[in-house]
Amino acid sequence: MRTSATPTPRTLLRPNAPGGLRPPDVSTAPSGSNAADGPTDVDPPADVEALMARLDTISIAHPSAVRVLMLVDDPNVTIHKVGEAIETDPAFTAQIMRLANSAYYGLSGRVGNINFAVTIIGFAAVRSLAAMAAAGVTASGVKTPAEFWAHAASTAAGASAVASRFGIPTADCFAAGLLHDVGMVFLQQIDPDRHNALLVEHGSHGAGLVEAERRVFGMSHAEAAAHVLRNWKFPQRFVDAVAGHHDPEADPFAQAVAVGEALAIAGVGDDPVAEAVLERSGIEGEDRATLIEYTVQRAREVLASLPH
Repeated sequence: MRTSATPTPRTLLRPNAPGGLRPPDVSTAPSGSNAADGPTDVDPPADVEALMARLDTISIAHPSAVRVLMLVDDPNVTIHKVGEAIETDPAFTAQIMRLANSAYYGLSGRVGNINFAVTIIGFAAVRSLAAMAAAGVTASGVKTPAEFWAHAASTAAGASAVASRFGIPTADCFAAGLLHDVGMVFLQQIDPDRHNALLVEHGSHGAGLVEAERRVFGMSHAEAAAHVLRNWKFPQRFVDAVAGHHDPEADPFAQAVAVGEALAIAGVGDDPVAEAVLERSGIEGEDRATLIEYTVQRAREVLASLPH
């Protein structure tokens, strides 16, 4: 475990600034802080600029998924063109077809071709699934345990359940909920040992995880995701929603994702952070119980169609 007598000022990236992530004017560790504040046996963080450069060249697991990302960014693209691009990857095609035929959309067994499937789930969900495919979120990867997909499905279901309360389209909340933690995959690609050390100490959704990631990597998983998603030409509102889902002062879209995640966590067990998010949003009593039950049920329907 390394310590230093004098804490080194660190530049952290902040979401929701004009133009995206930016370094604040000054960010300094409290006087007298040391490695005991964070996980043991973890090296000091790399330079933020160097980390961003590595994120810029992150390996692409499915090049066809990047082609899909480029297509859905084109306002004039047709569903047929997107369907053709998806069909070049059999595994990705199967995933889209399974989701469109899931109980979540109420058309089980009735979606027989990729164009209809894309119409049913919408470009927002296609974009999110393509990003996770490009990142290497697959059933066989060490970076993607069953818990990752279960949490993604639950957050998507929870966020879509509260979408109207925040004035956000349901499909957008579902898509952002699926994608919200993909930054963990990116940090795992950069340095799996260091990120695993944080997960062991703080849990994948622990209260201290975000600050620990910033201390060790210079940015959180949410901020890392925002950086990559911006490079992949995601709409800015999605970038901001993912970047800000741990920020209580973020915009309504990010808050909807945060509440969706809180409902997902509450469906598994008691958690003080989830409790605080739900209280802040005014979701209490019978309303909360109903939303949690709905989230759990809908998440099962979504998860049945995802790789896990």
